Amino acid sequence: MNSLCGKTEWPFTNSPVKIFLRMAIVIVGRVLLNLLLLCTLLPSSTAATTGDNDYLLELQKAAQEKRLWEHRQWQVLMHYRPRLLSRGVISQVDDASFFLSPSGKTDPRAELEATLASFFAPPAKEGGAEHPQCQFIARYQWLKQELGFDSARLPEYACPGFDKWLAETDPQAVTLIFPAAYLNNPASMFGHTLLRIDSKTRTEQTRLLDFTINYAANTQQERGFSFALKGLFGGYRGSFSVAPYYVQVKRYGDLENRDIWEYRLTLSYEEVLRMLMHAWELKSVHFDYYFLDENCSYQLLSLLEAARPSLHLLDQFGLWAVPADTVRAVANVKDLISSATFRPSRKTVLQERTRNLEPELQDIAKCIGDDQCPVDSVSRKGLSPLDQSKVLELAMEYVGYRYAEEKEATAENDPRLMHILKARSQLDIPPQTPRIEQPPVRPDQGHRSSRAEIRYGYENDQHFFQLSLRPVLHDLIDPPGGYIEGAQLEFFDVAGRYYPSKNKLELEHLDLVDIVSTPTRNRLVKPFSWKANAGLKRRLFDDDDRPITGHGNFGAGISYDFSQVAKIFLFAETMALVSDRFDEKLALGAGLSGGVIVELTEPWRMEFFARSLAFALGSTRLTYDIALEQAIDLTPRTGLRIRFSTNKEFGSPYISVSAGYLLYF
Repeated sequence: MNSLCGKTEWPFTNSPVKIFLRMAIVIVGRVLLNLLLLCTLLPSSTAATTGDNDYLLELQKAAQEKRLWEHRQWQVLMHYRPRLLSRGVISQVDDASFFLSPSGKTDPRAELEATLASFFAPPAKEGGAEHPQCQFIARYQWLKQELGFDSARLPEYACPGFDKWLAETDPQAVTLIFPAAYLNNPASMFGHTLLRIDSKTRTEQTRLLDFTINYAANTQQERGFSFALKGLFGGYRGSFSVAPYYVQVKRYGDLENRDIWEYRLTLSYEEVLRMLMHAWELKSVHFDYYFLDENCSYQLLSLLEAARPSLHLLDQFGLWAVPADTVRAVANVKDLISSATFRPSRKTVLQERTRNLEPELQDIAKCIGDDQCPVDSVSRKGLSPLDQSKVLELAMEYVGYRYAEEKEATAENDPRLMHILKARSQLDIPPQTPRIEQPPVRPDQGHRSSRAEIRYGYENDQHFFQLSLRPVLHDLIDPPGGYIEGAQLEFFDVAGRYYPSKNKLELEHLDLVDIVSTPTRNRLVKPFSWKANAGLKRRLFDDDDRPITGHGNFGAGISYDFSQVAKIFLFAETMALVSDRFDEKLALGAGLSGGVIVELTEPWRMEFFARSLAFALGSTRLTYDIALEQAIDLTPRTGLRIRFSTNKEFGSPYISVSAGYLLYF
């Protein structure tokens, strides 16, 4: 008798029927196990397969023997990067649709096996989603090459969408595009990069019609504190997009007045094709966007690695990826850049036209451009045909610049511009387009963005040693080559100071952000200068104590070049200080500041700066600081700083003298 809890035996214990049943159970079990394995490898959208299941298992076994999931090409295509705090890898793609395995974001092997299984999916329906062979065409082509797919057992399907795009781009080469920094847009303060797909059928004169691949955050035009917070901590989605190059030139060169550098790369056609196939895979995929590291320039490097996996460009960037540094990383690869071309912005062209005219002619051009003088005033003033041409062309450039600055509609339909064009066409003089020389130092050839300094000094009867570190980027007297003239952009500049007489080490300052923009004004272009900084700094009080004080500072002003090597600037500014030494722990002040920057020789620059602030809330004091600082370049990566200053904060006046050795890295 059979027991519910004891041992139970099947009937037919020693009969042929038992043997048959056992064989049937084994066969059915194996079939069910294979089906279960296949279903776990396939997403729900591709669970149904065609073709040969045995062939799928053969391919997966071959991939296992070759350990293809560990191959550099697979790691690049899946954007796998080593985990920071544990073993293994994780993909930087944050879109679930990019993965065919539920664990594909962190399991390269599972994703590869699921990818192979997806290639056996039925043909895509007309008007429906792409077949996985097309949706993930770079993966398919690489696995086909590595495993030698048999088309009789794994049918290959046409990819009309990709083929059409490839025909439209007609690729021959790739050019890395670098629009310079734009301080008026927080997302573009460090510059930007994109890739241009150079067509076989176009010349250098028609490159504006080529397509570009761009990566950017979808910010919904959000600004303010939430914009900065989301940008720092991945609160926005970033994605790739394609647009004609003339659209990008109009945006960056004309509307934002950013000079553009074009670096032609030496990628072969096969490498360009691999890059485009991977870009196709990313067309509807999103990443979490981080301003400091996983930004536009960082993600474009991943496309170059897909083209040539041996590059290892991303390995050079950890906590931050400055666009100029990514361009430098590309330039440092031997023979990867064949040429570099400078495309001046509308503002640069306008300034060059202005420099080529006498002040009186500049005034006439501005008067015409502002619609305060009739166009025929150039002829009524008895100007030569050549001068008339120069004045009218400057007036046209000025009208276009004004429209771009005011972010209005384009100037093409402005009657004023039509009248200027008509008058210019009646002069039998060839175009007077100025020749703008390419700057001697490219952005990739400028000083490295990080800087360390060791300094010795004497301040308020105390000797000190100071060690400082600035992760990014540039101050007003750093070597200027490759950077925006008159711009300072520094983040997280920190300094610690050691006093030997006290045997004391303490934090001296932490500048979270320090931005200064001093664009040059002239008769036609009159931009305002501005500055903003926030952080912590020690300040001297009446009891000779120097506590850490929080500060926030903003100023607006003007700046002029009074020679080719000297600039003068003036600001009206306000400052808020936070400390328990003040009433209500807050002090507010306002005042004036100004300075002069002089380039004495190419490696030697000097800045004189003075500021006075009157505090009326929280503390009634008049403070001042007057400083003279010199910067001397020793090598492209090292330099000296010598500084003398006299200061009065919230205690007695004191003098500070110091000298420092700088290393750019």
